[in-house]
Amino acid sequence: MLKRGQDLIAAGDIASGRLMLTRLVEAGDAEAAFILAGTFDPAVLAKLRTVGALPDPAKARAWYEKAAELGSSEAGLRLHAQR
Repeated sequence: MLKRGQDLIAAGDIASGRLMLTRLVEAGDAEAAFILAGTFDPAVLAKLRTVGALPDPAKARAWYEKAAELGSSEAGLRLHAQR
């Protein structure tokens, strides 16, 4: 499911990718939470060059925090960099 969520995001289907990743986060997947955070992060969205997906820094931070709680060291670094 993680790969499918990533594939959807890479194909530009952010909404479906977010839905898939949210289900994984609910099951405790830290990597899914980190990737999900990126779908709201302005810097990550700019790299993806998506159309129609609006950044939301507050949601990105909340998902990065969730990813860090679940054990993602990358999320902790991203949170530290945002300060």
